[in-house]
Amino acid sequence: MTTQKWRALVRNLRKHFPLDAPVRVHRRPAKRNHGITTFDGRTFRIYVNSDQDKTGQVDTLLHEWAHALAISQAYAHGPQWSVNFAAIYTLWASNFNAPHTD
Repeated sequence: MTTQKWRALVRNLRKHFPLDAPVRVHRRPAKRNHGITTFDGRTFRIYVNSDQDKTGQVDTLLHEWAHALAISQAYAHGPQWSVNFAAIYTLWASNFNAPHTD
């Protein structure tokens, strides 16, 4: 996935699913996890394993954004995550209401 397309995806997530704190998204190789989200009380950090193919990276980012959103809304990881993930995935699948360009 090109950097331009990756940044467009992150911009759309920020626009349609804003968080209460800044979020930093990083793509880099990882040995164990496809993705991880951390929150230090001020900033969310989302790490996505760049060794995955394009589809895996996108799925991981959507998954991790739902984690951050659940923490932001309820400061917990529970049922709210699944509601968030469904909403994020549904809007992403419609390409954030824009014509599909690949």
